[in-house]
Amino acid sequence: MSDKLTRQEYWDELDPDKLNLSKSDVVHFCEDCIDEWKKDRIANIKYIIAMEIMKAQVKMTPEPVLKLIWKKIVLWFYDLTYQNAIANTKDTMLKEIRKLGKKQNR
Repeated sequence: MSDKLTRQEYWDELDPDKLNLSKSDVVHFCEDCIDEWKKDRIANIKYIIAMEIMKAQVKMTPEPVLKLIWKKIVLWFYDLTYQNAIANTKDTMLKEIRKLGKKQNR
């Protein structure tokens, strides 16, 4: 038996999109957010309710499924951030990036 990682195992370990947190870490994060928002309950009630629902769903979701969902959320976030930046018509540098994007889509 060897302790050496396969190439795929090695790359999986380096994957920045991989969820390395445990379910309890994610739940703890949710609780920290809720605690912060409770400082002004009236202004933040919709956030508190949404995060309570999210916390309950994290608790119910099996850890392997949670890790797959996390990866998808991160990838979607990167894509949405890129699309949002490209949609900024005021930035001259982004105009050049849009031109490059149009050339690649042809």
